[in-house]
Amino acid sequence: MEYLNKLKIQKSCSLLQFSTMKINEIAYHLGYFDPFHFSKSFKKEMEISPREYRKKHKN
Repeated sequence: MEYLNKLKIQKSCSLLQFSTMKINEIAYHLGYFDPFHFSKSFKKEMEISPREYRKKHKN
């Protein structure tokens, strides 16, 4: 289960960098039914919020 969560977070990093999808759309796309839960999981793994990650890594 932990491995699958890490894969989801890696995929979300890619989507945050290279897509224009909103954070809640990314959450639903990856199978999270609650965007808050996605943000919490993302921050736990990456030590930064999805919004901060996008701001920092947007090309």
